[in-house]
Amino acid sequence: MKISIITPSYNQGEFIERTIQSVLAQQDAAYELDYIVMDGASSDNTISILKQYTDKLRFVSEPDKGQTHAVNKGLQSTDGEI
Repeated sequence: MKISIITPSYNQGEFIERTIQSVLAQQDAAYELDYIVMDGASSDNTISILKQYTDKLRFVSEPDKGQTHAVNKGLQSTDGEI
């Protein structure tokens, strides 16, 4: 079973690493985790933090129309069950 988790982000450099670590800490061998961070083209240190986790998540950084739009774009790019 594959579980998809989408985290929307915009200029969340102060918090994004803690969020990533929390999601990854909940991973279980019973399922495959497809973790995507949809970033709204942040201008802070968010991207440098995301790049440190490219072996554990996917991320897209481009302008969006807000949190809901970012989550919907993330859902379209995954095939997980949840």
